Amino acid sequence: MDIRTLAERELSELPLFDMTEWLARKGEYDPSFRLVASEFGVITTLLDHGYYEEASERIVPLLGMKVPAAFHRLGLALEVKANGKKAAKRRFRSFSSAVIQHSDLAEWRQAFKFDKKWLGLPLVVGLAAVALVFWPDSEPPVVTPDEPDEVVVETVTEEEALAERLEELEAEVARLEKENEKLQDSDEQKPEESTEEAPDTSTDVVPLAEVESLVQGKQYEKADRLLDGNAKVGQEQAVGFYRLLVDNKLGQADIADYAAYLESYPESGYKADVLWMKGIAEKKANDPAYRETLTTVSEMEGTYWAPIAKSVLEE
Repeated sequence: MDIRTLAERELSELPLFDMTEWLARKGEYDPSFRLVASEFGVITTLLDHGYYEEASERIVPLLGMKVPAAFHRLGLALEVKANGKKAAKRRFRSFSSAVIQHSDLAEWRQAFKFDKKWLGLPLVVGLAAVALVFWPDSEPPVVTPDEPDEVVVETVTEEEALAERLEELEAEVARLEKENEKLQDSDEQKPEESTEEAPDTSTDVVPLAEVESLVQGKQYEKADRLLDGNAKVGQEQAVGFYRLLVDNKLGQADIADYAAYLESYPESGYKADVLWMKGIAEKKANDPAYRETLTTVSEMEGTYWAPIAKSVLEE
């Protein structure tokens, strides 16, 4: 298998959520794992935004710890994406013999054409070390025993973060729906106005709750089609935010779109989310303005993106 194809497959199939949970559990009684668990959350966020070089650098300390082979596979995949095959091979050869000989790294050994005899250590020693450090081959690392070996778990990072954020916003959506119902009740008392607006409200109104559900399910194209309509009264900010979010996921959002939203709704409850997307877009475009944008996000204490923005600025 081509090395880049292998790297892409690893990044899409490795159970990052389970790996994060494994680190969190270890951190409950080991302070060193508590620190790397926090760092791993930053790594997955960087990965989700395509910052492979930064993510590859940050995972290095983790690769020197007693962790499941899945973390080493992730480290190799990130290094391939960041610096190519030669750099990844150097990282692979820096691993301990126990890691190199582990069955979960068989495809990487084959990709690098790495002969076990080059290790210079007896195979039995490596296997004994594997038994102490890694889970048995019959049980995938960090995946429960009754789950298939090839289980695909979606990445944590922005998707997971947005899912969490969307849950927080459900109350706001419900409130907007109630306000809209009150406004509609009020409009029904004005016959002339209601007859004029009836055609639009029956066919072109964005169903915000349905859009939110589709976004949570990562069905961005379906959500995009629903967002072609008009926002209900009182839901303009929310609909505008979901338009930006969906465009971001489909690669259709520009920096100017984020700026326009912030100008239109400077006090929006989605301000931190939009600023984060704007800052990342600026960074990808090599626009130095990203530092000012992410600094603003980092100062928004209590928001999900504040600590992650600080981490990106410290690179």
